[in-house]
Amino acid sequence: MSSGSGGSGTNIMYAVLCGGGLAYSIVSSDQTRYNQRLAEIRARPKTEWVPKPWPPKSESV
Repeated sequence: MSSGSGGSGTNIMYAVLCGGGLAYSIVSSDQTRYNQRLAEIRARPKTEWVPKPWPPKSESV
């Protein structure tokens, strides 16, 4: 029998807690960066799209 404090269940619990904390911090920082990028993209000036005439005019006729 092993004589030590804790066991494999304790190690798994620590791994789940640490992994969950790390995942939460990554997701929250990514969400902030995503919102900043969206705001920057929406702030860009938009020009109205105008199609080119068809058929194109040839330069040498």
